[in-house]
Amino acid sequence: MPARGGRAPRVWLDGAEVADVYGRFADIQLTPEPVIEISGASGVPMLLAMAASRPWRGHVPGPNGLPGGYPVRLTDGALELDLPNAVAEAEAIAWNASFEEENGLVVSPQGHVSFTGILGDRLADHVPALRKAFPVRELEVVCEDLLQLRFALMTA
Repeated sequence: MPARGGRAPRVWLDGAEVADVYGRFADIQLTPEPVIEISGASGVPMLLAMAASRPWRGHVPGPNGLPGGYPVRLTDGALELDLPNAVAEAEAIAWNASFEEENGLVVSPQGHVSFTGILGDRLADHVPALRKAFPVRELEVVCEDLLQLRFALMTA
C-alpha cells in the first residue's frame, strides 16, 4: 500500500489535537468500494435530530455552504460550527478552502465548479474537459461523465 502523503487533516480527540494524524490512524483503511453509503448514513443522525427538534453534535460536510467538513452542533433548528477552542472560525474556513484548492473541488461564489489540484490533474489525465470550470447547474451532465469514467476505470 502506498504511504499517505500531502497535508494531513487536523483532528482532535477529547479536546486535544492529534500531532501525527497519519501515524495515529495508520491501521484504518477505507473500503476500495464507493463509500457514498457511509457518507449518506453519517447524515441520518443529524436529520433525525432535525426532524425531532432536538439538539445534536457531530461532523458534516459543507455546513451552511462552507468548504470542507466541520464539527457542528444543532440547537433550536440552527446548525452552527462547533470548533475546538484553539481554532477560530476564519482559520477553519481558510484551512478547508486551501485544502480543497490543493486537492479537490471548489465552488466559486459565482456558482462555477472546478476540479482542482491532485483531483483535477487525475481527472484530466482521462477526460481533459473535466479540468475546465463548469456552472453548478451542469452538475448532472458532469456526473454522467464521471460515472462513465468510473465504469471505464473499473472495467479496464
